[in-house]
Amino acid sequence: MRFAHISVLLLLFLPAAQAITQPSLWGPDHVMGNVDTAWYVDPMIRYANYVTDAELLQKDNITADKASQYLYDRPRALTQLFLLTGDLKWKQQAIAASQFYLARVADDGYFSLVEKKDIKYLMPRGLLYYYQLTSDESARRAINRIYQASLDWSPEYRNRGFWTERNQAAALEAAVSYYELTDDAKALQRIDQILSATLDMVVSPANGWPQRGCPQHTFKAHEGGTDASAVCSPWMLALLADPIWRFYQLTQSAKAEKLLRLFGRFILEYGTYPGKDKFEGQQLPKYLVVFDNAQMEDINPWNDMQHSCDVAALLGKALYFEPQISRQSAATFFALLAPCKNKASRLKDKKPYWRVRPPRKFGWEYSTTSDLPWLEQMVIQRQSKE
Repeated sequence: MRFAHISVLLLLFLPAAQAITQPSLWGPDHVMGNVDTAWYVDPMIRYANYVTDAELLQKDNITADKASQYLYDRPRALTQLFLLTGDLKWKQQAIAASQFYLARVADDGYFSLVEKKDIKYLMPRGLLYYYQLTSDESARRAINRIYQASLDWSPEYRNRGFWTERNQAAALEAAVSYYELTDDAKALQRIDQILSATLDMVVSPANGWPQRGCPQHTFKAHEGGTDASAVCSPWMLALLADPIWRFYQLTQSAKAEKLLRLFGRFILEYGTYPGKDKFEGQQLPKYLVVFDNAQMEDINPWNDMQHSCDVAALLGKALYFEPQISRQSAATFFALLAPCKNKASRLKDKKPYWRVRPPRKFGWEYSTTSDLPWLEQMVIQRQSKE
């Protein structure tokens, strides 16, 4: 069994002229003893062996020019795998993936494999890690371009035509990464703008909707069509929670903490449902919560289970702020975590790789979840015995 325990190493704010520190993983400093990461790392290695093998991907008709496979920051996930294992193979793969993405960050900051200017393809964190590993100045310049491109996104929502948590997350990630790299005051203002706009959506919802712990917007704004029901997406909220969590770790922002606590409330009260038949006994994340119009929810346990890991990480980040975690909250966290941990039971097949369908799942499952083993240990230690 592999164990790892990595202390809190917050990345420093350094001016542009100074070298930036090496990338590091976050682990709660109050979690005592060794933390088992094998259940998380060993399956991740199987999947990574697939997404980094061009021949295997080609056999499945996945060519390098298919943009969607790179969503959710593959370079970041691979760098985190290197940090978890210390295996130089994954450092090399992370650098190669970063260089591939870097070469396709166009002059306007957008991903050149996508024809339109699509903000969700702005993925700077992996490039920040790459810069920390290599000091490649072209990565610094690309992060700047990505940040400038992200300014195209307006974070405020008042019944506008299109808004999703995923795009809000991309804009915030760009601002946080650029701020971390440069300590730029305008980037800090941009971060506050996005956090404030998000918090306003949560505490002062549009259309007279009641507070539900998430940034409510219409089904039409999220999915298209004409339905004006309020919605929130648990898995997209997990994407948004991650840069909020990172900003909290860097600054101890009270606004970031408040948002994470509220997001956790949403997951606990609205974001999951009990499985039936083959999924009996499981608690699954909803793909999209449609308030007051449940028939619009596309409940599919086979698909919904694919987001258990990232939604578990979101809930764990929210529960971090609770000195004592209720039995019900802990039970929901462990239920969401179960499909992630159960992957390790397949390791006995001895296969060198596992296919990832779709390939972008590698990014959404692992880019925002590297602290799950520590969060699990934290919940175990703090759960109420009553």
